[in-house]
Amino acid sequence: MRKIITSLFLSGLVLSVAPITSASAKEIPPKTYSTCAALRKDYPNGVAVDWYSRGTSKAAVKNEVYNLNYRKLDKKATGLMCAPKTK
Repeated sequence: MRKIITSLFLSGLVLSVAPITSASAKEIPPKTYSTCAALRKDYPNGVAVDWYSRGTSKAAVKNEVYNLNYRKLDKKATGLMCAPKTK
């Protein structure tokens, strides 16, 4: 009896949390950009392929966006594209 109650409780807990996580943040769907200026309208600090490539910049880590646009916009092949110039 205890196993049944525990499994029902856990399944109820999982189902109650699921809708919260699916509608949490507003996501921008991945799309192609022709210039860095166009990309910076959606991602002001640029886009990085992963956390390692991001380094200390404030670029968004968006693998899908990077993979759609790196041929045109990541000229140095650093994994970080359209990051603003630092002074």
